[in-house]
Amino acid sequence: MVNIAKRFWKEIRSAQRTRRSITGLLALMWVVGCGGVFTGIPDLDTPDGRVFAQRCGGCHGQSFRDHGVPDPRFRTMAEWQEVLPKMDRLIRERGLPPLTESEREAIIRYLSHHAKS
Repeated sequence: MVNIAKRFWKEIRSAQRTRRSITGLLALMWVVGCGGVFTGIPDLDTPDGRVFAQRCGGCHGQSFRDHGVPDPRFRTMAEWQEVLPKMDRLIRERGLPPLTESEREAIIRYLSHHAKS
């Protein structure tokens, strides 16, 4: 009976260590996988980043509470190139001032530099 009890407690301790290890590993994977959330939007203090934040944050400020703009790293440049004409259309539909050529170039430079590879 004593041997059974010892084996039982040994199994319990082993299961507890395994559970802690798995929990720690999952927490680490979550933190690393959500790095964009914790690091913030890159280079919004650069000239191109300020244009991106100002013009894109005007509409997206409500849905992206912390920083007011979508994270450029969540899309590839090809995906951004599909989205930009839609944004131009929405800007016109909302009666906002259209992007100037220099604003458009700044936003494209910013997205090209930070888009997902």
